[in-house]
Amino acid sequence: MQAPAFVSGTQSPDGRSRLILLVLLAALVPFLFIMARPFLTSFMLAGILAIVVHPVNRWIGRKVRSPGWATTITTTGTILLFGSLIFFIGLAFASELQSSYKSLSEKSVDEGGWAVLLSRTADRLANALADRVHMNKDTIREQVTQRARGAAEYLLRHLADAVGGLTSGIFTAVATTFFLYFFLRYGEIWVRKGKRLSPLDQDVNQRLARTVQTSVTAAVNGVVAVAVAQGASLVLGFWLCNVSSPLLWGVMGGIASLVPVIGAPIVWVPIVIAFAFMGAWWKVLFLALWGGLVVGSIDNVLRPFIVGAGANLHPMLMAIAALGGTYAFGALGILLGPVLVSLAGALIEEIQRTRGQQDWD
Repeated sequence: MQAPAFVSGTQSPDGRSRLILLVLLAALVPFLFIMARPFLTSFMLAGILAIVVHPVNRWIGRKVRSPGWATTITTTGTILLFGSLIFFIGLAFASELQSSYKSLSEKSVDEGGWAVLLSRTADRLANALADRVHMNKDTIREQVTQRARGAAEYLLRHLADAVGGLTSGIFTAVATTFFLYFFLRYGEIWVRKGKRLSPLDQDVNQRLARTVQTSVTAAVNGVVAVAVAQGASLVLGFWLCNVSSPLLWGVMGGIASLVPVIGAPIVWVPIVIAFAFMGAWWKVLFLALWGGLVVGSIDNVLRPFIVGAGANLHPMLMAIAALGGTYAFGALGILLGPVLVSLAGALIEEIQRTRGQQDWD
């Protein structure tokens, strides 16, 4: 009886060919990664969007009976939806800035020019602070002037970075659109081929794929739910405090909530500070409590429970995964973190299943 190849120290021709091919592929991976690095953000974002809108694409495909047209319609609709949202928010923000600039221009004319307006504004701030913190008015005025000058210099220095960021954003949007089309058009085929190439059992591959799909959908649902809830609560708080354009600033706060920890406070904290300078102390107290307790608790409670329930993991673990993912991968980490943790949990369950264990007794 002939001994197996691993006992006799020999390998079959197919085994040697497979080993050589794997070594060559492993040698190519670093170079492929370097080539793909500029597109990683677009690639991951398109993959997440493809998973979320895949059911819509499938439904459209059944209606039009053409995969190509269905993919074109879904991709175009997705990009138009996000593009329209960004466009109208930008338009409203620009309109608000224009209105504020017009109001300041009229006020500067009444005061005798921009220089006089800025000087008198600094005086008023210095007087308000001097009465409350018992400091020398001239010292406060000098500090306020220096801080204002420093802020202006900072904005001018980073103007080129802002233009570069806009160019990078346009490139990312175009690349994301390109990848999204091909993910929707050929994603199912690529997944099937990947499952056939996988050495794992097909049932295991199916469960892992389902885990990724479920966790991505849950993470996106959590982000959207938190943005809508925080935006709505900020609109209500700003309206109660008689803030100018509460809807606009509430929407801006909802978008800022996509960034964990420092999200929504980036919008409402400056407004609280402005009310403090104006001496509107009841508005300061109300808005600070509203933002810290109501708006802040939405992010801390709603996101982990929605994502954790969808991924079948503890909410606290999902919260840590979102924070850690943001630290490791940037803005997309808020989605990638929970997905990676969910995938790790699914792998642990599969390891338990192969050992015949159903729980950690």
